[in-house]
Amino acid sequence: MENSHLLILMKEAQLSPEQLAERLGISNMTIRRWMKKSSGEIIPGVYEKAMEDAVYQMMIDGILGPESKSVKLVMKKSQNLSFAAAIKNLGFTGNLRKAPSFSPDRLMVGLSQIGAKESRKTEVDRSHKKIWSFAKLGEEWGSHISTMMRVVRSKNLTMVDKLVAYGALFYLICPFDLIPDDIPVFGLMDDYCVLGLAVAYYVRKYGRSLDLRKVE
Repeated sequence: MENSHLLILMKEAQLSPEQLAERLGISNMTIRRWMKKSSGEIIPGVYEKAMEDAVYQMMIDGILGPESKSVKLVMKKSQNLSFAAAIKNLGFTGNLRKAPSFSPDRLMVGLSQIGAKESRKTEVDRSHKKIWSFAKLGEEWGSHISTMMRVVRSKNLTMVDKLVAYGALFYLICPFDLIPDDIPVFGLMDDYCVLGLAVAYYVRKYGRSLDLRKVE
């Protein structure tokens, strides 16, 4: 990381040198010394892990969001995101964030929590082209996506009934997956599983054929 990244992080998180130093576990004099150097100078590698951990923690704390330049930098470097930070940004709350595995029922609750946020629903509604691009991955992908899209477009379902579908589709397009999408083969497994479990949820609720009179 470069000194410029340090300045970006301080600006995005609205932290003073003293506050950042506390989060990194170093002296504020060290921070101020870095600030005096040229923006392109490399921060000593021994501090990089502390910087990455601080960024993750600020995501968990809600200080930094998905669009943060600091977050994107850390993700690009590590090709991974701590489980707690990913769950936090996807919208899971409470006990759902305490374990890295969920039962289908608990996952549906989590997807409902994600789908309940207006910003998430808006993102899904304006990302139909991106969502449908995943259909090229296979017939099952296309079938799952078609089902979820029918649900969110339905005029007969209440918004509460649509929350799981919105949550599943947002998870599909969200960059903060539990498994990064750029990992060959395995990177899309969680997206596929989430879609499949969401479809199963609606099949249980409306029947295997997903009666179009109820859904569409």
